[in-house]
Amino acid sequence: MLHKHTRYQKHPRTLVERHHSEELEDTALLPEQLNKLQVSGAPVEDPSEHAEHLHYNVPQRGVPEQRAYELIHNELTLDGNPHLNLASFVNTSSTELARKLIMENVNKNLADNDEYPQLIELTQRCISMISQMWKCDERDEPIGCATTGSSEAIMLGGLAMKKRWEGRMRAAGKSTARPNIIMSSACQVALEKFARYFEVEAREVPVSSESHHSLDTRNLWDFVDENTIGIFVILGTTYTGHFESIENVSDVLSEIEAQHPDWANKDIPIHVDGASGGFVVPFSFTDEQMAKTNNSRWGFHHPRVVSMNTSGHKFGLTTPGLGWVLWKSEHYLPEELRFKLKYLGGVEETFGLNFSRPGFQVVHQYYNFISLGYQGYSSRFARSLFVARSFSFGLLHSEVVPEGAFEVVSSIHLRISDGRVPQHAHEYWEHPDQYTPGVPLVAFKLSEKFHKQYPEIPQSMISGMLRSRGWIMPNYPLPHSTDGSDKLEVLRVVFRSEMSLDLALMLLQDVEAVLNKAIKSYNTLTHHVQNLHSVDGRTEIYKLLSALSSPDTEDTEPEPEEHKHLKKNYRGTC
Repeated sequence: MLHKHTRYQKHPRTLVERHHSEELEDTALLPEQLNKLQVSGAPVEDPSEHAEHLHYNVPQRGVPEQRAYELIHNELTLDGNPHLNLASFVNTSSTELARKLIMENVNKNLADNDEYPQLIELTQRCISMISQMWKCDERDEPIGCATTGSSEAIMLGGLAMKKRWEGRMRAAGKSTARPNIIMSSACQVALEKFARYFEVEAREVPVSSESHHSLDTRNLWDFVDENTIGIFVILGTTYTGHFESIENVSDVLSEIEAQHPDWANKDIPIHVDGASGGFVVPFSFTDEQMAKTNNSRWGFHHPRVVSMNTSGHKFGLTTPGLGWVLWKSEHYLPEELRFKLKYLGGVEETFGLNFSRPGFQVVHQYYNFISLGYQGYSSRFARSLFVARSFSFGLLHSEVVPEGAFEVVSSIHLRISDGRVPQHAHEYWEHPDQYTPGVPLVAFKLSEKFHKQYPEIPQSMISGMLRSRGWIMPNYPLPHSTDGSDKLEVLRVVFRSEMSLDLALMLLQDVEAVLNKAIKSYNTLTHHVQNLHSVDGRTEIYKLLSALSSPDTEDTEPEPEEHKHLKKNYRGTC
């Protein structure tokens, strides 16, 4: 996020001119004590301590710690509730003991391996655990590092592929002037950032409904050439949660390469972006389940997969600010990208865009591995998938809104065998291996049938109206496509570990309620549309807007005018 120091920050808005009269002391945005600091036992007036100056200027004198805490604490309460933020993949699971470990190690620098050797050892253990999660061969020796998130990890994976491609092309006496990398249009912005920052042409393959809004391998023929340094394949798209098929991508690459035996760039590699799915797949789906969706070799057990990344703070359940990137072996990480540093007292080999960074997230990751184990991660993800699938089932079988109002675009609720929804939601819990693998999220939209009946009701109203209940649910267009599906918008809910079945039911009821409210307002407006410019018409518009901005109330018939005076007025009560 970029921030600019503008006129607004230089001259903050104030409500009134400041006076130090007793009458105005209780109206100050800060407690009166902030304006009277104790210096050598004597109170000193300091106009720099007014609230508007504290916002954007470093004060001449600091305020007491307790007051600083209260000021910042109260301001941050304006943020949304993380538990109701349905847009975020950040899935931190923090216990009291985990927080204790974090605070004990909050000052440690992950870059200083001589000063904190045991922190480096825990990092090594995490790398070893993750490499086995991602199906490394017993003969391989994967190498990797912690990063500040999956965005940095993606860039390191792409950079390594670019350097290896340059080496192959130079060895063949060919130009290295125009490298390109391929990804689906469903890619996260970090993949595009890599291409732009490191001067690689980004070739985005458009998706389609048939490809589940993820990489459509049939279109690869139009994008791959000798200058392709590699392909980013996404294990869990942020749009719909689908896993792109490494097997399908590899099969098409083999066909393309077979038709171009003169290429110096053979065996085009794959980097797997497992920002979301890198933790979900190993703990949630059987090999047979993945094979049924033609993704049996999704990790290092596929010969084309040379590197992978993930976010520790997503389904790794750690504190935000941690990612991981691994290469199958040292062979895939060019020596020229690795630096050996000695000035901290020891010899450290490093590869990363950042150097100094906090190490407590690594401690948290190792703690989660040890405390949760395979069973702990599996049970958490099993619950999340069950709740997500049940929510999908509830949308499709709602008896409160018009029949067929919703269409679910994600696929985890569908049986692998026939692409259908079960008769009862409990089957998701009893037979989870029969359903489509994917990230525990639900992407859905208003159906074409609904739009035909209510063409003027925008889907974005659902997202906006849910805000009044505290829910943060994004509404966004689908990625660039070949079939026009990018003109459609979807609502998305990420089912993190704290989303219980009861909370999901409350969300479903709120979605149904706001949609019914929009329908009621729509019907009221269309009934009076011919008189909108009359006095009565303007009254109806006022009623419509008031209804949309007011709490839900039971539907009642208008009260006769002669009875209104019998009612008490409670508008002034709490």
